[in-house]
Amino acid sequence: MPPSSASLPRQPSTFPVLAVTFLNSLGTGVVTNGIFFLTKNAYHFDQKSNYILGILLGLTYIVGAGAAGPIVQKIKAKRGISSRAVLMGVMVLLAALCVIPIAAAHWAPTATWPIWLLVVSYSPLTGVLWPIVEGYVSGGQSGAALRSVMGSWNVVWSSAVVLSYWGMAPLIESHAVETILALGGLHLVAMAMTAALLSREPGEHLVEHHEPHPPVFSKLLIALRILLPVAYLISSTLSPYLAEALTQLHVKANWQTVFASAWLVPRVVTFFVLQRWEGWHGRWSVVVTAMIMMVCGFAAAVLAPLGANLGMAESACIATLVAGLLMFGTGMATIYSGALYYAMEVGDEGVDSGGTHEALIGLGYTAGPLCGLIPTLLVEYGAISAARFQSVVIGVVALMVMLAVAEVARRVHRETLARSRDIHTGGDARG
Repeated sequence: MPPSSASLPRQPSTFPVLAVTFLNSLGTGVVTNGIFFLTKNAYHFDQKSNYILGILLGLTYIVGAGAAGPIVQKIKAKRGISSRAVLMGVMVLLAALCVIPIAAAHWAPTATWPIWLLVVSYSPLTGVLWPIVEGYVSGGQSGAALRSVMGSWNVVWSSAVVLSYWGMAPLIESHAVETILALGGLHLVAMAMTAALLSREPGEHLVEHHEPHPPVFSKLLIALRILLPVAYLISSTLSPYLAEALTQLHVKANWQTVFASAWLVPRVVTFFVLQRWEGWHGRWSVVVTAMIMMVCGFAAAVLAPLGANLGMAESACIATLVAGLLMFGTGMATIYSGALYYAMEVGDEGVDSGGTHEALIGLGYTAGPLCGLIPTLLVEYGAISAARFQSVVIGVVALMVMLAVAEVARRVHRETLARSRDIHTGGDARG
């Protein structure tokens, strides 16, 4: 007998947590994505320093994401503190960290240590923040409702990152510390909204029964669980590089983040389209096309500054860079959406655990800047010429992509053989 309407779980309102997500993403969009433009223009970081900063950001993210869950659970168990209280505490700490640069500027105006301290402290805290927020997003949801709200959540946080880039554009050169301080204010507003609108605990996580799905879904999930960290590797190689590339192309500081957002805008649009259009489900061609777009877009963006040496007008070089970023953003968003969709459709049976998945993304965050730092050091020590820098960066990233594709092929082949054995032995072949 079907359950009565009174016994069905009430779908929680998602507006409060989406609003909290939006405000916090404005802050994290600057500190974890746009920080390289602030350091380049306000703190005069060179390319090597920005790549090192990117590596530290990735390493601290891994530490924070890995330790956050157990630490939060212990605090809640011993102190009886709610998830809402932990979330509010994290936001207060993030806001406090945003005071460091402006406070230090009064007695050490030329010092760079405040920005290093900010990044290595802020990044691991986001590893605590977002898992709790995601719990509020998904709590009490299942099935199509869960997939819909996660799609909306992706559009919200990615839109906020775009706005953070645009908002910091006029302030990036002369008001960097004030910009970071303003982000602290946004975290405090989000904290107040959390106190007023969110429940003490997220909604109960509903156990979803996964209906039989086409075998290709399991294979696509395997592929995307590998390709998603590769996408983060490529983006985290690109982010520190863009600050230098746009300077080489004589783009004014207050326009650099606007041009750099060229890959963030199509990410929002792609999230929106793929949430509403189901025609891409189950298609390998979509994944292959997205991967090609990511790699080709990355290569175009990295090579664009070299066009000036070949007689291209700087405006044409900038147009090439923007076109590359548009391709890259569309491809990356497709990979991200696919990984999320198939994970929710298939479940976690026979795939890597969520902890391993998060560690791989953190590895992508760290390995990306390393792919740029190594060629930078080779140029600095005379092992390669400066003219070969871009080609070496692309070569290193291309090698990582080829290794990932080979691993995808190996795992998909193994999955195919396992499924074939299940069929012949009468096992469950649903995946």
